[in-house]
Amino acid sequence: MSVLIDTSVWVDHFRRANTRLVQLVTSDQALTHPVVLVELACGTPPAPRVQTLHDIGLLQHAKHATWTEVIEARQFYGRGCGSSDLTLLASTLMTPGASLWTLDKRLALLAGELDIAYMHDIH
Repeated sequence: MSVLIDTSVWVDHFRRANTRLVQLVTSDQALTHPVVLVELACGTPPAPRVQTLHDIGLLQHAKHATWTEVIEARQFYGRGCGSSDLTLLASTLMTPGASLWTLDKRLALLAGELDIAYMHDIH
C-alpha cells in the first residue's frame, strides 16, 4: 500500500502534527509528486524551508501522468478540479496499489468515485 499525499494534507500537518501522516512517512508508504512539491514551495512550509521541501522530495514518487492521460483518458475535465488535482488523480491511478489522501472536498469526491481515496481518521 502506498498513499500519495496531497498538498492539503501537508499544509494541515504543518499547522498541527498528524500522527497518521508521520506513520506513513516513517513506514515508507507515503508518496509525493512534483505538483505537490511546487504547490508547497509556493507557500510557507516550516523552517528550515529548503530542508522541509528537500525532505518531502526524498519520498517515493507516484508515476507521472502526461497531459493526455490527465485530461482525456479518464475525461476528468468539467468536474470542478484544476490541473494540479487532476494530475494527482491520474498519477494515483497509474501507480499500482496507490491511494490518494486529500482534504480537498472535490478532489476527495473524485478519488472516491474512482475507488482510490485514502480513508482514515484525520488526526
